[in-house]
Amino acid sequence: MRQSVNELIKMGPLPSETCSDIDFIQKYQNILHSIQPPLSNEEATKLITLFGKDESYGLAWTLLHLIESSADFSIDKQLLKNTNPWIDLVIKRTTNK
Repeated sequence: MRQSVNELIKMGPLPSETCSDIDFIQKYQNILHSIQPPLSNEEATKLITLFGKDESYGLAWTLLHLIESSADFSIDKQLLKNTNPWIDLVIKRTTNK
C-alpha cells in the first residue's frame, strides 16, 4: 500500500465542512490529490472508511473517484453494516458497472 494512502488513514476521516482547521484541510487535500489512480483493492477498501457525512469541501468526490479507479474493488460485506450516504453511493455506483 502506498505511503500517501497510509498517511490519509492515519489522519482519519475526511474533515467535516464544520472543520475550521484550514491547515488540516489543506494537508488532507494535498495528500488526497497526490494519489495517482488506479488504486489497488486493498487501498480502495481502506480508503472507503474515510468518508464522513458531508462533501468535505468537495474532497469526498475526489475520494469517491479514486475508489472507483480500482479495477478489482469489491464491496466488503462489513461495509454494508456500517454505511453512510457516501458508502451507499459507492456501493450503488460499483454494483451498476
